[in-house]
Amino acid sequence: MTDETPYEKLLGRAATAAERQQLRHVQTALGLRDNDALWLVIYALQYYDGLYRQFPKAIAGEASRILGETRAAADTTIRASAESAKADLAKAVASVARDVARDAARRQMHQWLVIGILVGAALLCAGVAVGLGLCR
Repeated sequence: MTDETPYEKLLGRAATAAERQQLRHVQTALGLRDNDALWLVIYALQYYDGLYRQFPKAIAGEASRILGETRAAADTTIRASAESAKADLAKAVASVARDVARDAARRQMHQWLVIGILVGAALLCAGVAVGLGLCR
């Protein structure tokens, strides 16, 4: 046979020294006897008090876990976004470089075309001049 109190039966474990001291304080303050029916209510309230005292720790632990997961997910998203931005920037730079090279090639082609036309015109004029000089 165990010396388990009704309170310890409710808890499913031995009462802590602090819990015993708190129950003795209630007994003294209210002038309760050991067989008073009010003990059942006090035991239940004490039991729920112990449960509710665990909630802040559990909530803090869960909040820390969720915060860690959120940070990890945010870091992953940020890294992926940065890589995507780098790839988009590289594509944009390549596109602009192609456009600049194409424009420079067109300008150069136009310059050579003008030079070719001028050289052709000069040769034509020279040919006409030589032809006119031979005809005289």
